Amino acid sequence: MDSLLHGSPVVVIAFWVAVLTITMSCLLLAGVVLLRMRALRRERRDFREREHWTQVLKQELAGAPPPVRRLDARQAHGFIEAWNTVHESLPEADSRRLAALGERVGLVDAARRQLDGRYHDRAMAIIALGHLRDPQLFDELSGFLENPSPIVSLCAARALAQIDPPRAMALFVPMIASREDWFPGSVARILTDNHDGSAARELSSVLMRANTDTAATLVRLLARVAPAQAAGVVRQLLDAKVDDHVISVCLQLLDDPQDRERARRFLDSPRWHVRMHAAAALGRMGDPGDRSLLEPLLSDSVWWVRYRTAQALLVLPGMGAQALLQIKERLADAYGRDIIDHVLSEHRLGITS
Repeated sequence: MDSLLHGSPVVVIAFWVAVLTITMSCLLLAGVVLLRMRALRRERRDFREREHWTQVLKQELAGAPPPVRRLDARQAHGFIEAWNTVHESLPEADSRRLAALGERVGLVDAARRQLDGRYHDRAMAIIALGHLRDPQLFDELSGFLENPSPIVSLCAARALAQIDPPRAMALFVPMIASREDWFPGSVARILTDNHDGSAARELSSVLMRANTDTAATLVRLLARVAPAQAAGVVRQLLDAKVDDHVISVCLQLLDDPQDRERARRFLDSPRWHVRMHAAAALGRMGDPGDRSLLEPLLSDSVWWVRYRTAQALLVLPGMGAQALLQIKERLADAYGRDIIDHVLSEHRLGITS
């Protein structure tokens, strides 16, 4: 030991560097352990609070409101999780019955304290406030629509849609195209949960003045929210001079026999994906007379066009596997004969696409 303390400077320096390194490592490990213990204590506390408040909420719904006190900082997280979980499976009428309990425990103040926290806590607080359906909270929550976090902003959109659906849709729908980070499934859920027709009205209004990429996205959403209303918009778009991508999307949405002539117009489009979707559309709604229009596409230069055409011919009224084989026998194009064999093989195996 004496040699380490009084030996050459290099040895002494190396010794103290090693001591310092070991000391810092021990301190770091102790800090990690303490933080983990603290996190575990918080998780156990939140679990207990969540279980307790879930029972309280169920008693409130059963018509036996228990005595409660205002939430303190330690209870707020567990209560908000229980509040949101219970509301997920409740119809609106029962959800509104819980608003009195939220007022008694001071939910608004507790949630506001979480709005400045981590994005997860912020999202949970926004969802909780939405379940209150309090019009006075609309302006406060609308500011979160432009939050850079897609989770927080979508939670805000959902909360606003619960509070005031028409105002919420007027703000939300125009933002859909510009927020490419929004999850399509979440956007569709917010729109389909709208029952007063405001989502469909806003989509139709925005769609008719949207650019190409936006129109393709919005028309799909409108078809999910209001199929009947979307059918009229699709017809307008197909009758107008719009981009080929929009035409392809509209052709995929056609399913009314009265639109057969619109699909027929695009069978000779210079864009292969338009021809493909036109052929598929006639397979869904065509009549026996479309057989002669579809047959030439069996010799198309693009495999996908030939494939969708053969599928369409197979399901046309008056057609079937035997009729498709007869077409194959008189078809001179080798690629056309191959695609018929391919589609018939899938048909025998029960493969659909």
